[in-house]
Order: sequence, then structure tokens, then C-alpha cells
Amino acid sequence: MSTLFSDTLIGQRKTAGFSTAYRFYHDNGGKPVLTFSYRKYLLFEQGEALPSPEVLRRLSLALKLIPQSPAAGKLAAAWLKTLAGEETYGAVFEPFVVVKASEGMTPLHNAMGKILKRHPVSVNEAQVLLASYDHYRAFLFLENEASPLSPAAFGKILGLKERDAAKILSDFAKAGLVKKSRSGAYVCELSNEVLELPRAEILPPGLNDKMREYQAKMLASGKLAWRRMKTLRADAVELAGFYPLLSLNMSAASAYEIEEKTKNSAVFAIESRVVKLFDF
Repeated sequence: MSTLFSDTLIGQRKTAGFSTAYRFYHDNGGKPVLTFSYRKYLLFEQGEALPSPEVLRRLSLALKLIPQSPAAGKLAAAWLKTLAGEETYGAVFEPFVVVKASEGMTPLHNAMGKILKRHPVSVNEAQVLLASYDHYRAFLFLENEASPLSPAAFGKILGLKERDAAKILSDFAKAGLVKKSRSGAYVCELSNEVLELPRAEILPPGLNDKMREYQAKMLASGKLAWRRMKTLRADAVELAGFYPLLSLNMSAASAYEIEEKTKNSAVFAIESRVVKLFDF
């Protein structure tokens, strides 16, 4: 028996790139991370049970919903409507609950969102690719390289010793991030997909800080190609509606990816962030 909440949950799970309930549950770390069993999650999707408020928060994080965004509000409103009933919700809660109806997307952005193929990186995969700075740097290279590479060739490109390169590739292969051919070469079959790591709150403690450290180190080693900054006064809740658009623009940069080296090709880091300067 489906409910408004179960239908909304399934729709947002698919939008996040998880084709099945099994993938969603286990890629997000299972019970140790989500705090509830797989059977319990199936009951959520089947409309047989409702999560507690804390479990709803975990689900929102696992779905990669931006706090205070229209999508997050839609999930919360569906939960409250299912809990209270449509009539009670309309009479008691609706006058006080504000849910943005639109993500602020243009038709072009909506089309891009449907075309882009997303691959949610599991918690276990994230732990492997963030095992060290070289692991992280190596994976960012591999996800942009469609050709098979031997450990020697791979190490030469990244400035690693062959044995260190072989160890990293072996770690990736065990995690299913790359595949090893009979010739001993490795290839990443995710190079044509937009890879999305779990939210910081879903990752093991300290892992997101480690990733930020790696990213800062890489950015410091590169050369600035383009930059633009804007300051504005805005309501924090209203501005959160702009974040999904920023996120999709970042993913849309994948349209410029190429699979083979050219005279002007390079690896670029494109960063998007919003910084609150002070209350005003």
C-alpha cells in the first residue's frame, strides 16, 4: 500500500541515482550508518511504516538533499501529511509550513538533469578512494581516463613509483572502482558518469575533512584559469533554493569532458561554494 511519503521517497531515491532500494541502502553504509535495517527501509518504500524524525533526517542526508531546499521540504511535507493525514495537515499544519514548490530550475537545467548519468559513490568506495592523497588524486585522474593503463604507465603520468601505483590500482580493483584486464592493464568504466560522493554526515567521522584537505592541496598546486565572485544580501532560507542549480551546473561541466589527449587538454578543477560573511 503506497502512501504520499513512500511515493516521494522512491521518486527522490531514483533522482539521486539509486536504481534500487538495495543499492540505496547498502551504498549508504547500511545499518551502521543509516541506523535502521534493510527490512525497515523496505517498509518505508512499501508504505507500511513511517520513519522517526531522526531517521527522516538520515534519509534526507542519504538522498543528498540540500538542507532547506525545495526537495528536502517536499520529503518532509510528504512525511508530515502521511503522519497526520491530508485533512488534519491542511487544517492544522499547512498554514505554518512553507514548502518551496520550485527548485528554481530552467527548462534547460531540467533537461540536463535528465541527460546526465549519475553514479552515487558508496560509503565503502569513498573510504578506499580517500585512503590517501595519492589514492584520491589517482582516482580523479582515472575517472577522466577511458583507456586501459598499466601500473607503469599510470605511475609515470602521476609521478608515482610503479609499486605504489600498482598498490593503488589493486585497492581500486578490490573495491570495484576499476577493472583489471588479462593483460594487466586497468580501466575505469565510470569515466562517462557523474560521480557523486555521500554527504559529509553519512561518511565516517573525519573522512570529509580529509577530502577537503586533499582538495585544498590539489587546488594550491594548480594554476588559476578563471574566477568570478559575487557578494549579495539574501535570506539564507531563500538562497538555499539556488544551491540545487549550482550543483547541477557543476555536473553539467561534464559535457566538456573528452576521452583522448589533445594539444590543449588538461585536468581542471571546477569549484562552487557559497560563503556566509556576516549577518546583515
